[in-house]
Amino acid sequence: MNKTKLEFIIINIKKILNDNINKIIIVLLLLLISLGLSFIVYVQKSNKKVSYNNSISLQNNKSDASNSSLNNDINSEIYVDLKGEVKHPGVYKVKSADRVTNVIKSAGGFKKHADQKSVNLSQKLNDQQVIIVNKISLNSDIPNSSNDVSTANSKKVNLNTSDNKKLQELDSVGEKKADKIIDYRNQHNGFKSIDELKQISGFGDKTFEKLKDYLEV
Repeated sequence: MNKTKLEFIIINIKKILNDNINKIIIVLLLLLISLGLSFIVYVQKSNKKVSYNNSISLQNNKSDASNSSLNNDINSEIYVDLKGEVKHPGVYKVKSADRVTNVIKSAGGFKKHADQKSVNLSQKLNDQQVIIVNKISLNSDIPNSSNDVSTANSKKVNLNTSDNKKLQELDSVGEKKADKIIDYRNQHNGFKSIDELKQISGFGDKTFEKLKDYLEV
């Protein structure tokens, strides 16, 4: 290729560039903007992915910690004192998730004359809890031949031997309050006096004064 022809080509290229310089600049700017936007989108997606993975990891750690704590609570061991009308009374080591029925089974079950109604078998166990299984009162098995309803209604209710249904015969005592009386009785090795009723939530001085003439231990 001779010098004259090369110069001609260079001149034509310069002319094309000069005529289209604005278009070339715009194309380059658009290309740079496109690359910049693509980079920004990529960075945002990467950050979201890292954030999502961290969130999942944190949730998994919390879940593992919660499950571990729950398993520890369920599997922890406590001691309860079982007394009264069971075949083998004594102190038993049980799981914290166990119920009264579990410890009674461990003790060989009820004796023949145990008042099973006086015990809440579904009650959850607490460490150092005392559970008392009372003996059936002989008077409760003797039918009352008297037709005097007022005499039957005036019979005192024993806080240590009465079951939930019997306790509800007291004025203003429903199922929940009867359960509270039985729970207190189990936890404190029975009532020593009727005055202890005031130690139970819901049995203030006024309520006690209204009930005291119908109570005994």
